Amino acid sequence: MAVRGWGIAAGASFALTVALSIVGSVLEARGIAAPAVKTTITAAAIAAFVVMAVSIPPLAVRFFLAGQVAIGNGEASVIAFMLRHEASIVRGFWVLMAAGVAIALPHILRDLGWKV
Repeated sequence: MAVRGWGIAAGASFALTVALSIVGSVLEARGIAAPAVKTTITAAAIAAFVVMAVSIPPLAVRFFLAGQVAIGNGEASVIAFMLRHEASIVRGFWVLMAAGVAIALPHILRDLGWKV
């Protein structure tokens, strides 16, 4: 797993989320935010957030394991196991996140004003 790609994705999506929130606030303050524009900005912000949420677990796992190796715990059985199965750990985080979204999705859609 390439950390650089995940880092770029996380940073870019965070910056895009901030930029979209600023643009949305400015448009709304000036009274020129049509419903279609609001929907587009909201959809883009949600997409950027999803990219950010998906790209953070690989970074967190890699940084944790690199830190453990740096302080000399790389030979510990638990850390050695985690180093061998890093990709599976990240996939497990993604599965848990997907399960959480599946549980929360009806409530999210209701809060956005959609009929569920």
